Amino acid sequence: MKIRPYKPPISPTAKPFRAVRRLQRNPTYMPIKIGPVINTAVIVGISATATMSGFIFGFLMYIAGL
Repeated sequence: MKIRPYKPPISPTAKPFRAVRRLQRNPTYMPIKIGPVINTAVIVGISATATMSGFIFGFLMYIAGL
């Protein structure tokens, strides 16, 4: 068992350097990037529009007997 040297108490207002560094390196929050979210929403909207147009066009051709 090692004998640890005496260390003076740290002031309660000071944050340990390692804790501050860890918070900077590994933030607990995820920064939201708006660009990819909007791109995905636009692609989904275009796909849904094209799909519905195809359904309607196919149904009209079915009604017309083609």
